[in-house]
Amino acid sequence: MRIGIATCRHPVAHDEDTDFLLPALRRRGVEAEPVIWDDPKVSWEGFDAVVVSSTWDYDEKLTAFRAWARKTGKATILMNPAATIDWNLDKRYLRELEAAAVPIIETIWTEPGTEDEIEATVAELGWSDIVLKPVVDLGARRLVRVETEMVGRLLRVMDEPAMAQPFLPALQREGELSLVFIGGELTHAVRKLPARGDFRVQPQYGGSAEPLRPGADAVELAKAAIAAAPGEPLYARADMIRDERGDLRLIELELIEPNLYLGLQPGAGEALARATLAAL
Repeated sequence: MRIGIATCRHPVAHDEDTDFLLPALRRRGVEAEPVIWDDPKVSWEGFDAVVVSSTWDYDEKLTAFRAWARKTGKATILMNPAATIDWNLDKRYLRELEAAAVPIIETIWTEPGTEDEIEATVAELGWSDIVLKPVVDLGARRLVRVETEMVGRLLRVMDEPAMAQPFLPALQREGELSLVFIGGELTHAVRKLPARGDFRVQPQYGGSAEPLRPGADAVELAKAAIAAAPGEPLYARADMIRDERGDLRLIELELIEPNLYLGLQPGAGEALARATLAAL
């Protein structure tokens, strides 16, 4: 059996998950190898399956990536499936989850040309510390934290559909909680904290992660989000944070290429290998 692990030509960081998934697959007699998703020389039909792991440049090549997912999903078994990837690419999927009673962070969805209106709305709501991000982004590359009077100016610079949310101080006190599901089962959870003086939890910005035993409320929220998403994903990571009342709110449901923090949970790489083969 041959399985490809989809990555990109110049990843922003080392894909640590492959350090655990590749040997776990190989121990099971699988010929497993990392493959660059947009390498024109690759014949995807030569793989029994392709696991999307670190395609961390898809936001810069969105049309090509969508086409690749569709084409690869027809040539072999793509995990997660192309339809799931397409749904998860645009953060406006959060509106669907909210409609399904999944609590998300209070969000204002923006479009080019509405900058003044959005700035006025933010002021009316009393938000003084705001997080802005495009609806298609990854790794917090274009995530910005601004004051009210800067909202309109930054949205004009973005000049694309975006989202505005209040900054939640719990990020710096408790951190961002991430629950990882493999094969439909919760395998582990982590707490992600930003570096001192920053608000981004990704390791490339100095963020750190530690194992976490999630509470029942976190597990319930993660399960509700996954249940409201299309299909049955091989893997999912539900990111959440507490609001000022102490209630958990979903930040994102990552179904495309999230860091699964396999190194923080003994046996998680083995679990992903088993689930991958079971899905075949």
